[in-house]
Amino acid sequence: MSLVVATVLGATSFSPYVANAVSNQQIQQKRDAINSIRSKKSSVQSEMNKADQEIKHLQTQQAQLDQEIKKLDMAVSETSEKIRNLSETIDSTKQDIEALKKQIAEVQARIEKRNELLKERARSLQQSGGVVSYLDVLLGSQSFGDFLDRINAVTTIFEADKQIIKEQEEDKALKEKKETELTGKLTSLQSDLQELQQLKQQLNEQIHEKDQLMAKLEKKEDEMHEHKMALAEEQEVLAKQEAAMKAQLQQLLVQQQQEAARSSSSSSTSTRVSSGSDASNVPPVTDGTFMRPANGPITSGFGPRGGEFHPGVDIGKRAAEVPIVAAADGYVFRSYYSQSYGNVVFITHLINGQVYTTVYAHMESRLVGEGQTVKKGQIIGYMGETGYADGPHLHFELHRGPWNAQKSNAVDPRNYINF
Repeated sequence: MSLVVATVLGATSFSPYVANAVSNQQIQQKRDAINSIRSKKSSVQSEMNKADQEIKHLQTQQAQLDQEIKKLDMAVSETSEKIRNLSETIDSTKQDIEALKKQIAEVQARIEKRNELLKERARSLQQSGGVVSYLDVLLGSQSFGDFLDRINAVTTIFEADKQIIKEQEEDKALKEKKETELTGKLTSLQSDLQELQQLKQQLNEQIHEKDQLMAKLEKKEDEMHEHKMALAEEQEVLAKQEAAMKAQLQQLLVQQQQEAARSSSSSSTSTRVSSGSDASNVPPVTDGTFMRPANGPITSGFGPRGGEFHPGVDIGKRAAEVPIVAAADGYVFRSYYSQSYGNVVFITHLINGQVYTTVYAHMESRLVGEGQTVKKGQIIGYMGETGYADGPHLHFELHRGPWNAQKSNAVDPRNYINF
């Protein structure tokens, strides 16, 4: 600020405000503009604080989701282990069934062997019911001793038949019992296995849903970080604008003091900066608040474009060297390389109490720096295609008020400039 004051005091001919008398209204307008920028800075800072809180909230949600996903992973692992154990049990049960089948086959073979031995006897029993055959044996005895022997023989045969039948029924019952038991067990295990497989599928679906939600939260966090970066850039631009306004206000105050000290008003002239070799391609200074910033056709207008909003106009490059000039008297508060704008210059203007901002983007080179005052028609750089540019051109924006990242103050330059 001291440098600005010294410059104004020592070389007033370079100030764009010395030519006209400074009024208290101009000073108040400048102060109002500074207060407006400060209010906007406060609003942007509040948005940045909200963005920080939202980012922390999203990070907390991600941490909670991460713990839930870990629990689900463990549940899936436990379920998989149960499935493996059940599969082994099922295999063991199947082996038991095969062993039982062999045992039943052996029992069946014994039954068949006994049936073969008693086939004739069994046929006799089936035909006569067994009573007549036994009586024939007993009545055919030759003596009492023979009768007793025959009774013993019949009794033995009868008991043997009963034992065989009993063993056969027991073996059949055992076979049915074991088959029913093992079949039921196998059915139960298969049902459990199917249930566990369904559970595992459900858990995997839940994990997939959690992963999708996590991806959305991460994307939202990235968007919030980008939003915060945009707010930080806007904050920096506003700070530069505020500094520019303060410097201009100081110039006005110093000029007012000088005018009060002099008995007569002084005037000064300033020379526009131009290059002799480019003079033929420099747009002429025209009447009105603003002039066209460069020669060339309008290749893209203000408004909707390809599903997005174009906050300015594009002027095509139709010569090897196309100078870019300041559209009005003003103060350079930002001159730097932006990833999107490329080489870009921001100029603030205070015209009839209204703050305007002009933006000159995708420049090949910049000839003015931050803190420099410029005159209407002064060359500030050359047309190029730096940054996100589709071919060489000048992207020119006009804002009625301070610049902001949302471009809410952007107006159509064609309403102010005759292109």
